[in-house]
Amino acid sequence: MNDAILQIGRVVEVSGSKVVGALEGTVEDLYRTYRSRRYTVGQVGSIVKIEAGDKLVFGVVTALRMTETLLDREGTVGVVASSPTDAKWLEIELFGEALRTGLGESEFDFQRGVVTYPLPGQGIFVASVAELARIYHKPDNPSIHIGTLSQAKSLPVYLLTDELLGKHFAVLGTTGSGKSCSVTVLLRSILEVAPKAHMILLDPHNEYRRAFADHAEAIDPTTLNLPHWLLNFQESIELFIGTTEYAATSQTNILKDAMLSARRDLAPPGIAQEKITVDTPVPYKLSALIEKIEANKPTQASKQDPYLKIINKIETLRQDSRFSFLIRPDDAVTDELATIVGQYLRIPVTDKPLSIIDLSGVPSDVVDVVVSVLCRMVFDFAVWSPRPVQVPIVLVCEEAHRYAPRRSDAAFQPTRQALSRIAKEGRKYGVGLGLISQRPSELSESILSQCNTLIALRMSNEQDQNFVQRALPDSVRSLVKVLSTLRTQEALVVGEGSIVPVRLRFSDLAEENQPQSTDVPFAHCWAREVADAEYVEDVVQRWRLQERPPIRELNTKDGTGEDDSS
Repeated sequence: MNDAILQIGRVVEVSGSKVVGALEGTVEDLYRTYRSRRYTVGQVGSIVKIEAGDKLVFGVVTALRMTETLLDREGTVGVVASSPTDAKWLEIELFGEALRTGLGESEFDFQRGVVTYPLPGQGIFVASVAELARIYHKPDNPSIHIGTLSQAKSLPVYLLTDELLGKHFAVLGTTGSGKSCSVTVLLRSILEVAPKAHMILLDPHNEYRRAFADHAEAIDPTTLNLPHWLLNFQESIELFIGTTEYAATSQTNILKDAMLSARRDLAPPGIAQEKITVDTPVPYKLSALIEKIEANKPTQASKQDPYLKIINKIETLRQDSRFSFLIRPDDAVTDELATIVGQYLRIPVTDKPLSIIDLSGVPSDVVDVVVSVLCRMVFDFAVWSPRPVQVPIVLVCEEAHRYAPRRSDAAFQPTRQALSRIAKEGRKYGVGLGLISQRPSELSESILSQCNTLIALRMSNEQDQNFVQRALPDSVRSLVKVLSTLRTQEALVVGEGSIVPVRLRFSDLAEENQPQSTDVPFAHCWAREVADAEYVEDVVQRWRLQERPPIRELNTKDGTGEDDSS
């Protein structure tokens, strides 16, 4: 039975999953003490229960308000009034119910969803810690521990691993909300329980290398291996012709014929030439591509321009050292597709189940092509793998709004298509998708809608809040109002990965496991002179040679840096 000290009101109205309750007149403080524990009263996001015989109905407080109401002589809401009073109202979204199995606080069987709705007049109680522990207990199914309940810091919060990964997830939050650290906690928690995982993290700012030094194979432009022949035709158009020339049908036809012929010249053993298409990932030499273009070039000088443009672009790329990971000389063209796929997908795992693809040093001209190839490679490998799925793969995409933007004309279409295909069909082939974004309002709504678990951190932008609200289930949409008030590391989690909607605080990370995304301490750095002419010369030299600088830990005592590049 409930202790009267925990009762804070009574049900006034029931409408679907929404309940309106009137706070008791005795509720004047923010806290109630029960069994030596202090409980907050009527806080947005807090959990309450409504008792109906042997049934308990649980809900989350989504709003509070005060209106001037008229009371009749019996003290109930009515038209005939004797005196005005200020009534305090609670709005509650129901999310689950339980059947009592005993007289103890936690003796009940909880289930998501509501079948038995409360009646007007029934009491509303603050859920006790024992009851919350029962609701948020560790699931019997595989799960990961990522933090603690915001309203009860002693209670751990778990997410269901298969539902989180198999049905896609998104981590959304503004800069400074703790997004990178939250992603790190999430992924490290997964890797702790799944040491033989196969995960790829697209890292556009080189944030995560340090955070996963013990679990990840870090791949940057110096070790990136994506030879030109791995690109399909659409990606090759972007590389060899460019978006500004996309409408030049003559150039695309020239490239298509030459590429198909060059691929067939090096058909691997066991593959008939007629089976090879312009998109088949088989090696071809750039010299052969140029020869095919030259061979088809008309003799009239006035008609040679589209041919020469492609040849000149290829030659320019061959001479640019920044593209060495992509543009391969003829003597380096070998059939290494299996090696490349195995390296990126961590097959075999060899104690490093995560591939971090550092895109920060990839030339902006081709970064979209690189992302497109990686996303497509993940999906194609899964499609052609035997059934049942033996090697599930998870692709985590940072700055997802860049590669899958809301406006279709603002994206490199092959990348958007690859992510869209994973979002829509990936679960059938064992490919999970994780989207991370600080600007959800710029993210493709159709792709985000496929993410069945949303982890929303603090958002102050109204457009972002409205966008996330549309992506949430109807029963918890009103909770979006709390997003602007969440503390750093705090998040609202809803969807398949969480048994019930939960407001949580992510676990703390050890300093050595924190991502390299700390805000720059301007005041400290500008307090004294720490750079000189030699510093500038060193930066200029690295700039010219395209050499990555070492990562240094800032020494806040004297303002110098300590090398942490190892």
